[in-house]
Amino acid sequence: MRYLFIDTNYPAFLESIYRDRPNLASAPYEEQLAAIREGMFGEAEFQASALRELGHQADVIVPNAHAAQRAWATEHGVPGLARGRWNLRLRRGAVPWLSRPRPEISWELILQQVREHRPDVVYVGIMGTLPSSVAAQMRRLTRLLVGQVATELPPGQDYGAYDLVVSALPSLVQWFRDEGMAAEWLPLAFGPAALAEVPVAGRDIPASFVGSFGQQHPGRRELMETVASTSPLQIWTGDLHGLPADSPIRGMLKSAAWGRGMYEVLARSRITLNHHGAVAGPYAANLRLYEATGMGALLVTDAKSNLSDLFKVGSEVVSYASPQECAGLVSYYLGHPGEASKIATAGQARTLRDHTWHNRMDQLVRMIETRL
Repeated sequence: MRYLFIDTNYPAFLESIYRDRPNLASAPYEEQLAAIREGMFGEAEFQASALRELGHQADVIVPNAHAAQRAWATEHGVPGLARGRWNLRLRRGAVPWLSRPRPEISWELILQQVREHRPDVVYVGIMGTLPSSVAAQMRRLTRLLVGQVATELPPGQDYGAYDLVVSALPSLVQWFRDEGMAAEWLPLAFGPAALAEVPVAGRDIPASFVGSFGQQHPGRRELMETVASTSPLQIWTGDLHGLPADSPIRGMLKSAAWGRGMYEVLARSRITLNHHGAVAGPYAANLRLYEATGMGALLVTDAKSNLSDLFKVGSEVVSYASPQECAGLVSYYLGHPGEASKIATAGQARTLRDHTWHNRMDQLVRMIETRL
């Protein structure tokens, strides 16, 4: 079967890719896409690669890779992206000022790409961003429209065009079912190719955290500050919202790490912290569970009701119920490296056995085949 994934990347990640390659924006579409792919951001490329291993065709569209999208439009002789609108804002709160235009996603162009690909299955990783009207048009261009979501969705949006919704969050699966839609639980996973791309040379980072400090992560700052009070914690973040200027962890901050950079941090970490956002509720569901264990770091994660369904707590991962307990665990395992290494090794083995994208895409294919 032919699969087509549609998923955005963080704008700051894309900006870093083009900043590091000054001439990339004028390169052919496939060259730009290859450079983005080398950045190893997110899930879609790992998912597509796993499907290819399973004998299917699979491609990825990154709607907000605007330069690449313009290149595709030029090469295929179709209208390109809107250049964006100049926005009026107040500089210093008073002086009217025209800000630079922000490129906008051309959904017409995305639909044209879907027509060109002629996929059997379109897999949408941006259900909250894709307009309902576009999803409805997309549904007419494929045999099955599948949506994946594990984040908060905007209220009032119509998701009726989707034939199937998959989510790592049982609560969202139940919500869609209550709405009369087909929905299945499908956890996130790890792409073992990351180990080949980012080999582990040495673990010189005692304890790490990679992530943000937005409103959707209540309690995260308190957690990091508590751990940092007793252990040498290093933090990679590009989001300082909600972090006071006098926070004691500001001196421990490093620039944001995404994709390949994030995997490099995990490959160097003896211990790494995980903390779910508010949307997760009582469930362990985020991608870091698998990225961290897959790269062989000792995962210290927040206790969740289903965590033991994914890992053996205490022998494959370590969990905490409070900032104070987390700080104590990090301090303990830094002082007992042999125990930490044993758990990390077991956690990595579990992920490489049960939690790879090959596993998940095999599950997805079976879900889809029953619906075609």
